[in-house]
Amino acid sequence: MKISKIEIFNYRGIKEAQEIPLSDFSSIVGKNDSGKSIILNAIASFLNLKEYPITNSDFNSQENPIEISCTFRSENLSEILASKIKSKIKKIDGLDEFLTDLIIDGQITIKKTINTPKKSFDYEQILITDYDSDDFAFLYGKADEELTNILNNFKITIPVQGTGRNSKLEKIKRIKEYCSSKGIKKSAKFINDDYKICSLLPDVELFKADYGLEADTKFKSNSVSEIIEYLDQECQVEKKLAIVEYEIASEMQKEAQSVKKYMNDYVSNLKKVEIIPTIVWKDAIKSVDVSFQFDGDLKPIPMSHKGAGYRRLFMVARFRYLAEKNKGLNIVYLIEEPETFLHPSAQNDLLNAFRDLSEDKQVIITTHSPVFAGATNIESVILCKKYYGSTYEHYGTNGREAFIDNIVKELGIKPSYNLRDCHEKIVFVESHNDARFYNLICQCLIGKNILNNKKVLVLPFGGGEDIDSFLNIDYFDNSGRDLYLIIDSDKHQDKLEKQTQRATNFQSIKPKGKSYVLKKSCLENYYHHRAFELTYGLPENSFPIIDDKENVKMIIKKYKIDNILAQNIKEKNNFDVFEAMTKEEWEEVIEDKLLEFIKEIVQ
Repeated sequence: MKISKIEIFNYRGIKEAQEIPLSDFSSIVGKNDSGKSIILNAIASFLNLKEYPITNSDFNSQENPIEISCTFRSENLSEILASKIKSKIKKIDGLDEFLTDLIIDGQITIKKTINTPKKSFDYEQILITDYDSDDFAFLYGKADEELTNILNNFKITIPVQGTGRNSKLEKIKRIKEYCSSKGIKKSAKFINDDYKICSLLPDVELFKADYGLEADTKFKSNSVSEIIEYLDQECQVEKKLAIVEYEIASEMQKEAQSVKKYMNDYVSNLKKVEIIPTIVWKDAIKSVDVSFQFDGDLKPIPMSHKGAGYRRLFMVARFRYLAEKNKGLNIVYLIEEPETFLHPSAQNDLLNAFRDLSEDKQVIITTHSPVFAGATNIESVILCKKYYGSTYEHYGTNGREAFIDNIVKELGIKPSYNLRDCHEKIVFVESHNDARFYNLICQCLIGKNILNNKKVLVLPFGGGEDIDSFLNIDYFDNSGRDLYLIIDSDKHQDKLEKQTQRATNFQSIKPKGKSYVLKKSCLENYYHHRAFELTYGLPENSFPIIDDKENVKMIIKKYKIDNILAQNIKEKNNFDVFEAMTKEEWEEVIEDKLLEFIKEIVQ
């Protein structure tokens, strides 16, 4: 499940309740001390109060409780909830109907309330659509006898004929029909989470802004915990360490029998000697040391002796490893100012990593960096301000254009790339991976580069609706340079018409603008099947030929399910495959019009 909205009341700098929409990858921007970190810490405490406790200082007012509500979405939300609730509400008692009232607009909302600092929340509640009248409130939680009383009191009859006429489901059905006929109103209200739905919520990882300064210590503690967890698992019956323990105990017991024989010479009434080893595997690992050895280093250098930037990069790399390791697990990653200690070029690499990660997990960051803020979808940006408390704006507050203007005024965000007089042409592409992709085409089919080309400036803008797409493109309107736009057709999402309109708009408002919409859906549709087979050692002609409109990610997922040898295939931005493609294979997949468009740029 992923969080689509959070509402926070009386927490830290928040006085009045603030509602904040969230996406798969959200950027929270604002000046220092405006309240960016409040959102991350509220989410962390909501999902794991033991690890991220609420203290006295977190209460904006000691007279009021802290209330945090989160709305969650998931593709298979109904199935997830049913697996938990069915132990208390059976299908024959109205489980499906209860889920209909519980899932509002395809989502579920949970509110947690805490009155004073403690290890657990005072209340955990779920939002449900229910009757306003107390007589009919929460029918699914009523006993069979209570339902019968309602039928009798309101003279609600159940047809004599038909199977299941005395079941709870049938009684609830008839009561609801009665309520509908009488116009008894329903509204959304919170009920106690007696079904332990909160146990289904995602795990959470919070990375503080100063995390890079303490990375070595944090890494050691995390790694030791992982090792201890492994050792505990292997101590279970018939596992590796359990077998070792048994063998050790057996050898020692043999020794005990031998000792007994000798002791019987001195004490004839001795019946038994036992030697029982106390084995504590977790004590085998006290700490973990991390060192780096770079070119020019005579030996590995401890991480604690390296600069904060390297330590931050190490944690970023390990963060990506853990994300891959936990693939399929439900985790929300909260990262405070990921740009800290990172060179701008490294920020771009990290940004791409976050985007890839957010396809399966949820990533929420706070940032001052134009690289991150400028490349986040406008609908996924939250602007923090501080007047008489922390407040939060988003694109829906006063409209898209006004919101972008507010971001520029508040933060002074400028285009993240500067023009150089030698550039004659500017090419707008959707991402750094797109730029790399078009450069490969140039190298293989034209014999030139589009990147590091003195006459061409390639600007990744993050997509048609992202902040950079507004700031950077408008910024260059009057530059006098030739402007080019290349965007995906997104056919697999039925967005060809929308993308074509964007391209048309670009040409119509740019005096020297030209645009191209890919024939295929996106970059991944240009994979050549033979390059896939060569890269991963797959059987010849086993990997499917990819159609222009197909969802490549889903094709690869299905192929991985059907083929054990294909488990390590990367599903998106797989440049190992692109780089393995021959000139002939590129010519097979690239349409002539795209090649002509790129040739015009680099000639």
